[in-house]
Amino acid sequence: MKAHIDTITDLLLGSAYADKRLEGGELAAITAMLCKLLGTAALPKAQSDRIAGFNPAKFDVAKTAATLKAESVESKRKVLELIASVSESDDEIDLAEDAYLRKVAAGMGISEAEIADLTVEVLEDDELEGLLKPS
Repeated sequence: MKAHIDTITDLLLGSAYADKRLEGGELAAITAMLCKLLGTAALPKAQSDRIAGFNPAKFDVAKTAATLKAESVESKRKVLELIASVSESDDEIDLAEDAYLRKVAAGMGISEAEIADLTVEVLEDDELEGLLKPS
């Protein structure tokens, strides 16, 4: 994973900006994740500079995610779990963040079925009938 730290940094930042705003909790979560991945107590200058210079308007999520396509299923899953953690760090579930996670997964060659536990499922009206019936 360390070999792809710049890619992972960008994907995590893309997740934080998916809802068009970067929250303090998201940045703190990203910093903590990167430190843990790198095995450092503080974020190295290269990653701090990458975060400071990130431009969400110029970020191509599909192209970036595709660079991890050849990685193991386990490694790709770990990246997706990190992205889901960033999305949850602002204490809001946002459909834009969910769509972003799906786009990253598709770029890496991971099917929606394989990430169902990380995504939001929107129920249709006809699926709600009887949902709260006592058992």
